[in-house]
Formats: sequence, C-alpha cells, structure tokens
Amino acid sequence: MPYILALTILLAPTYVLRFNLYGLPTNALMVWLGLVWVFFVVWLMFTKRAKSFFASVLGHDRRLLIAIGLFLLAGLVSLFVGGFTVPKLGQCIVWFIQPIGTYFIVRFVVTEKARTKDLLVNAMYAVVGLAGAYAIAQYFTLVGLPSDWWGNSAEPKRAISFFAHPNAFALFITPVLAFLIPHTLEAFQRVRHHKNSAFLVLAWGLGAVGLLLSLSRGGWLGLLAAAVLFVIISMNKRLMLAGLGLLIVLGFIVVAVPNLRYRVLLPFHGEKSSVARLSLWDTGTKMIKDSPLVGKGLLGFNMNWEKYNTDPGLNPYPAPHNIFLNFWIETGLLGLISFCAISFFAFVKGVKNRRNLFALGLTLSIVAIFVHGQIDVPYLKNDLALLFWIMLAAFL
Repeated sequence: MPYILALTILLAPTYVLRFNLYGLPTNALMVWLGLVWVFFVVWLMFTKRAKSFFASVLGHDRRLLIAIGLFLLAGLVSLFVGGFTVPKLGQCIVWFIQPIGTYFIVRFVVTEKARTKDLLVNAMYAVVGLAGAYAIAQYFTLVGLPSDWWGNSAEPKRAISFFAHPNAFALFITPVLAFLIPHTLEAFQRVRHHKNSAFLVLAWGLGAVGLLLSLSRGGWLGLLAAAVLFVIISMNKRLMLAGLGLLIVLGFIVVAVPNLRYRVLLPFHGEKSSVARLSLWDTGTKMIKDSPLVGKGLLGFNMNWEKYNTDPGLNPYPAPHNIFLNFWIETGLLGLISFCAISFFAFVKGVKNRRNLFALGLTLSIVAIFVHGQIDVPYLKNDLALLFWIMLAAFL
C-alpha cells in the first residue's frame, strides 16, 4: 500500500485526462482513486487489519473528526442546493468523497507502515522535479506548450507543465514546494555527506524555477509567504540573512527579465486579469448576500454567472477566485467554517510541533494555500483536494 499511495501523488496531474463513464464525467485520477480504494480493501482483508482500520477512524481527535464530518456534510448538502445534476455529483465525488476517504486510508497506512511518510515525501520531490523540469523545457523550447501561451497581446509566455493552464500548474506545485521547504533546507545542509540529498535539492529547485516561469503571481506570493514564515519561526540569524540575500537576488532577476518585470508591474496599470478579480469578487459577494447560509451549491458560481454578473466585458468564470468566497458559494457557510477549522487545526498543530519537519511543512503549506487563495481557486480541483487530504493525513 505505501507504494500505491506514493504513486497516487505522482498520478495527481492525470485529472487532465477527462472522459465520460456511463454518462458520468470522470478522469484518469478519479478512476485511479477508485482502484486505490479496491487495493486497500483487499489489503485490509488479506492482512486482517479491518478492525484496526475502523478503530483508527474512531481514534481521531474528536475536534478534527467533527470538523471533517461537517465538511463532508456540507459537500453532500451542496450537491442538492440549486438542484441535483450529474456534473455536480462528479464534483462532489472528487472534492469530498474521494479525497476524504483517501485521507482515512493514508492515515491508517502511515501508522501501520513506518516507511510510508518517506515514500510520500520522495514522491512529492519526484513530481515537483519532473513538473518543474518539463515547465522549464516548455518555456525555452515551446515543446508541449500550446500556442496560446507562447506570448501574445493577451498573455505573456508562460509555462504550464503537465497541466492545462499556468495557474493550474502553480496551484498544484506551490503548496508542495512550501511543504518541502524545511526538508529541503535540511537536505541542503547534508549535501556534502549524502549524495542523495543533492537530488532532493535539485528537484525542489527545478520546481521553484518552474513556478517562476508559470508567471503565477498568486503562486509566487504563496510560496514567499510560506518562506517568510519559515524564516521567522526558525529564529536563526544566519537563515534570516541568507533568506534576505536570496530575496534580493530574486528581486534583481525579476527586474532584469522583462517578462517577469512586466508581470509584477501590470496589475498597477489596470491589467485585464487583475481588474477581472475585482469584478469576480463583486459578483461572488452578490451571490452570498442573496443566499448567505447555503450558498449556491456545487458549481453554483458558474451556473449563476449570467444572473449576477454586471460586467459585460468579462467572459464567464467558473469561480470567484478567492478561497473564502469559493467555499461560501459552493459549500455554504458550513463548508467555509469547517474547512477553515480543519486548516486552522493543522496550522496550530504544525506550529506547536515545529521541530518536526513534516508538521512544520504542513503549516507552511496551509499558509501558501490561503495566501495564494486570495486571488485564485485552491482546493476546488481534483488534484488539489486530493493533495490537501494526503498531506493532512500523513503529516498532521
């Protein structure tokens, strides 16, 4: 099972392979998770661990278990708010049922198999390194990069890696890079004595460069916020000076490279995507005022766009691009509060156990998600929901 779970992280980007299965919109990742559940049940039966599994579920911290239960309930209720549809069922499965179910599987396997955490971390380095390397190759060779992202009057050249959009790439890689910051720094300090550590540092570096070339400002801010928090928590003067030096170097790089420089400056000159965020937030706020308790249900923002949008120059968007509005509209007030409670629980526990690299990494990942989420749509996507719950299960 540990290797199957590690493989699951590597296969997270396969959600982009979409198709219909008996009329239900699905994708390769959704099918793979179904197989993972089957493998897990067989493993439980074969090793006679079923009773232990159910005992582990009931042995959760009560506060966390209640918050998870309420979040799942919010997702199920939202399935029927505004009317049941097959696409909404698909979203309920990939945003709630599969990720939360996989959470309990991962948590149990981690307690039963000591090497599972290390395998999951190595899988994270692998997916970050591969995605970053591919993004770099795309940016400089255009191989595998759709012509829409080669650079034009509407968008500058941006890397997308294995994903369909630069922001989708950034939303996936940013929390993983944030999580791996403490582990990567330790690996960097061991490079001289452990050659394998060099591969971990290289993988993280490739991922970071890939994120830079995605030109996702939200991703940049999320990772920067996580790095700053890490430096503050460490209370290490040498690390603070090194961090300041790195920030200065990155600043010079951004200023020196026109594509990066313009990306930073354009929001201050009325850039279309930046102005669109303001309009999206306004539209989302109107929806909340109209239905503050249950929101608009799953896919509610997209389904109610025409009714609430007042900006004739803006094309339809599937989400309001703000983590609080996203959850409030799609899952109601219960979904928003329970998700924030789960995240806060993980953040606080990580700070309390900050000497543990994994616990601290989880805290940094939560920070990256919420900072990035001020201008984008974290969690509410197949791979992001899965990644959130795997990290929570393995490292909380």
